[in-house]
Amino acid sequence: MILIRLLLFPIKLALRLLGVTLKVGYVSGKVPVKVSGRTVRLIGFRGLLFLAVGIGIGLLLAPEPGRDLRLKLQKLLEGGGTSDAELAEKVTFELAHAPRTWHLDQPDVSVGSGRETLRGTVPGDDARDELARVAGAIPGVAGVDNLVTVSDVPTL
Repeated sequence: MILIRLLLFPIKLALRLLGVTLKVGYVSGKVPVKVSGRTVRLIGFRGLLFLAVGIGIGLLLAPEPGRDLRLKLQKLLEGGGTSDAELAEKVTFELAHAPRTWHLDQPDVSVGSGRETLRGTVPGDDARDELARVAGAIPGVAGVDNLVTVSDVPTL
């Protein structure tokens, strides 16, 4: 309990210097604090306390500034975090291991600006469409140019 009080003392001191006193169920400034009182009753004081302490420690120990982390996350979500060579390798791997395409003749994969091109031959139209479908479902792929041809020789 003493450790918690020591951790919260700077926050309490800063709030007092700003003229803010927070008491559950009372008016803080001109805004009623009834909502936080309900929250405290629902979650519990210790839960809110540990959440605040955890956020504070996380901010103190963060390896990078928040702006850099947001940019990295945005790049990852947009698929811009991978190069064309890495994306081509990922597409080739997925085509060779996907349940619907592993048994087919594997096409040659080339990637330019996130758009991939598939070249090769397959025994039927369904296989051709399935290759394009699996390749297009990989994160980071902007589009698929399916140049796979259907062979005229029937398979046994």
